[in-house]
Amino acid sequence: MKPRATQPRRIALTLCLALAATCGMLAACGGAQTTPMVSARGAGQVHFVAPPTPKPDPLLLRNAALGCHPSAPAPQPNVLWTGLRPGDPGPAPREVALTFDDGPTPYTSPPILDILEKTHTPATFFVEGQYIHTWPYLLRREWQDGFAVALHTWDHPLMSKLTAAQMRHQFGDTLAEMRAILGASACVWIWRPPYADYNQAVLTMAASYGLTTITWDDSSDDWDRPGVSKIVDNVLSNAHPGAVVLMHDGPALRDQTAAALPAILAGLRERGLVPVTLPKLLADGHYPGVSVSGS
Repeated sequence: MKPRATQPRRIALTLCLALAATCGMLAACGGAQTTPMVSARGAGQVHFVAPPTPKPDPLLLRNAALGCHPSAPAPQPNVLWTGLRPGDPGPAPREVALTFDDGPTPYTSPPILDILEKTHTPATFFVEGQYIHTWPYLLRREWQDGFAVALHTWDHPLMSKLTAAQMRHQFGDTLAEMRAILGASACVWIWRPPYADYNQAVLTMAASYGLTTITWDDSSDDWDRPGVSKIVDNVLSNAHPGAVVLMHDGPALRDQTAAALPAILAGLRERGLVPVTLPKLLADGHYPGVSVSGS
């Protein structure tokens, strides 16, 4: 006759089986994901092994830092140009947004990116579809280094002169190219019209793509190549809390802009003005519906 199990051992075995069944039920229902393991030394010893902590999705983290969590803000009803919402009593945040248009290209974008990266300076890049199609690695570099990216049409036309079909190309194809490079859910909700040229039809079309329109209130005039010292003076003489600074990293001949950047950054520090991305500036300036992680 087979000897009967002792009472304590029978209780321990029953407890082990009950715990295993409970954990299996919880796992099936999306609850506890621990796994019961019975020690080789006997049924009286039960250990639980916790699963590894899931890593956060890098794209979701980047989107949250750019104002998309879980989705992009609704398009602002008016054209924006500064960091403090008009009518808000303030004070404006002691921040400025350095923005760069007309890139990226391998001719002049890398030196500007090098300076911003080495000084850990946030910035926003308004990119053209034709250039990111040709040099997608530059858009990836901007995104992966933590800069904000925004839309500046496919090839820099006067938007108010276009038909509806032409506008859809400028918006839709550029957005599609950006998301093909960065990911289908990459956070892109800001655009800038070339030459600040727009009419109501352009604004309506932009909003249909979920885009907020923004221009600037502090221009470097670097497009005119006035000289390094003049570019520095143009930016700093108009710098103020909430300023949106216009500069260019493309398509070419932007060596003066790169050379002016160190003095611009030093001048902003002396004035107590902190560079931030454009989404953060708008969030801190109390624009409705705009918030970024860490703000």
